[in-house]
Amino acid sequence: MGFGENLHNELVFQDVQIKELSARTGIKKSTLDKYLSGNKSQPSVENAVKIAESLGVTVEYLVKGAEISEEKLSPVLSAEYRVLVERYNQLSEFNKQTIQELTQSLLRRQ
Repeated sequence: MGFGENLHNELVFQDVQIKELSARTGIKKSTLDKYLSGNKSQPSVENAVKIAESLGVTVEYLVKGAEISEEKLSPVLSAEYRVLVERYNQLSEFNKQTIQELTQSLLRRQ
């Protein structure tokens, strides 16, 4: 996956609209649309950092779609969260999607 697809997946996962990301980052909606279009348009380093910070992910994740390694995970997350992430990573893609949909539904009900 490339930047555009990873960005799209993260926006869906976080339930963030393009216009909201534009407002958060100061990047024009049309520019964000180009990144998402799949036409190989890549953001500048500055824009990639703004997008990553706004979404609470790393630039590396948006570029590579890389999972967080356990070595990097340990100092970042508490033991409780590490267990959740480890269990999540063991799920099938279908079950991961189900968990994502369930959490979005629960968040909307709050």
